Amino acid sequence: MEQEILSELRSLRRLAQWSVWLSLAAFAVFAVYFVFAPKLLRARLATESGASQRAQQRSTEPGDAWTDIQRALDRGDTDKALLLAQGFVTRQPGYHYCYAVLGSVYVAMNDFTNAESAYERAVALYPIEQHEKALAAIRKRLARERGAPAQAR
Repeated sequence: MEQEILSELRSLRRLAQWSVWLSLAAFAVFAVYFVFAPKLLRARLATESGASQRAQQRSTEPGDAWTDIQRALDRGDTDKALLLAQGFVTRQPGYHYCYAVLGSVYVAMNDFTNAESAYERAVALYPIEQHEKALAAIRKRLARERGAPAQAR
């Protein structure tokens, strides 16, 4: 009988020891979590903040500016498209594409005089065939408009 009691006490002691070890391990895990979780959270927020800043920077890139301008033109909002194109030129005044976009907006507004000026600047910055063709077409249109009143006389 004493042997059974001793055996029972030994098993209870082992069970208590395991319980203590498991409790210590759980406590250690929680302690590590509460110590490092805020640092990890701050690092994650910094990464997400950096990603949003990069996305914001990308929104000022030429492709995105043109997309916004094109959407405004598609909606028939030429005033907004003009403001966006002028902002595009202001942000990147040495970039030929900005002036070509601005010229395209002026063409959409039937303002060929300003379109000619914008395309002249685009050609001066980067004389590619596409800009030169657009400038030639605008000049042809202006000549036709200027010649029409003279022919009516």
